[in-house]
Amino acid sequence: MQWPMHSIRFNFVRCAALTLAFVLLFCLMATPGFADPSNAAAAVESNVIPFMSKQLSEYAGSMYGPLDNGVWTDLEGSGDCWACNDGGPTTAAATLYVLGGESDPTLLNEAEEAINTAIASQQTPDGGFTPPAGDSQSEGVATMFFGVEFGTTYDLLAPYLDPATRAAWQRSLAAVGNYLVNTGQVTWYANGNINLGYTELLWLIWHATGQSKFEQDYNNSWNFTMDPPQSKFPGCGWITVQAPTHADGSDGAGYFAEAGAGGVGYDAEYSSLQLDVASRLYLLSGDPRALRVANMLMNMEMPRVNTSTWMLNSSNGTRHTQADRYVGFMTSAFAVLGLNTARSDLIRYILPQLKQEEVWFPQPNQADSGVFRRAFGNSISLIALAAANADTQYSPTTARYRLLGSKKHKVRTKKKRTKKKRTKN
Repeated sequence: MQWPMHSIRFNFVRCAALTLAFVLLFCLMATPGFADPSNAAAAVESNVIPFMSKQLSEYAGSMYGPLDNGVWTDLEGSGDCWACNDGGPTTAAATLYVLGGESDPTLLNEAEEAINTAIASQQTPDGGFTPPAGDSQSEGVATMFFGVEFGTTYDLLAPYLDPATRAAWQRSLAAVGNYLVNTGQVTWYANGNINLGYTELLWLIWHATGQSKFEQDYNNSWNFTMDPPQSKFPGCGWITVQAPTHADGSDGAGYFAEAGAGGVGYDAEYSSLQLDVASRLYLLSGDPRALRVANMLMNMEMPRVNTSTWMLNSSNGTRHTQADRYVGFMTSAFAVLGLNTARSDLIRYILPQLKQEEVWFPQPNQADSGVFRRAFGNSISLIALAAANADTQYSPTTARYRLLGSKKHKVRTKKKRTKKKRTKN
């Protein structure tokens, strides 16, 4: 699901200001000091944290909300995607709580209340999450969309939950994992972004519960998504367009096939969703398979991205077949790959692309839409986490957590730090 942005209009003053800001950012990011991931991460943190705090307060307050009895309400009342509307802000609240040094209990309470309410009101006996009346999303897709935000929230907040809540969330996530397997969601190729999302969710469930069966389910889902039986799903799975010579896929290109009115194959718009899934999975798990996929997807998408407007040319896709279609390129991949891998070539794009997302959010009918609320969790929040993970300097606004490779199940604890004076580069 994406949202076309043909109608975004800016007045002359805003355009001029934005252009000047982008020029300054590109100049800054071209300096030798900014090429260092830690310096770049600190700059991203100082930008994204205030933006997230402002946006979340609007979701929790009267502008686009409020948070009412554990539900992030939608003023438009569109009900287009309960899993998006509730999932994205919940991940953002958890992210801000952790990166803010666990200093604001309101954020913790918001995230806990939202998850507890979803478990009580939307999770069915089979373990899946069924959307409320008026939401046409299927149980399988809704379970995945909400589940990955739930799993990410658990990953962030587990050390701060009381034992009863932690156990209840683990049981709920285990039920989700059983639902995915028992109902055949993970052995039916729905589409690339959906099946990769199921795979991501199974890793989060394994990480939360520690149950070895979910590790096996995760690996089975990876194998199926990469190469489903061609006799049953012809043309589906992973397609390599340019074979990489590096193990991390950084010099290759490829995509997961998407099926639609245009057949089975490449759809740039949905490949951008695949990119966000792979990026989050890599940041949290450190799985080299996710890194390889994310790098190759990034290389597949970038030739279609206008880095002045951050619009993606998604024309002639297999699911969006229009000959002249452009959508906003909202992704965490620049930050995840640029700051946490060897992709230093992507660092210069992080802030300009983030600033464009911040311009898009307040536009009429956008911040309150399911697409943008979901992006608040799987794009904006991940940019903040990727920056925090890469920042090796003292930051007065964030407590850093080494998320990369967290499958080792280490309990994160705050350490006393001596404040260091930053020097200009």
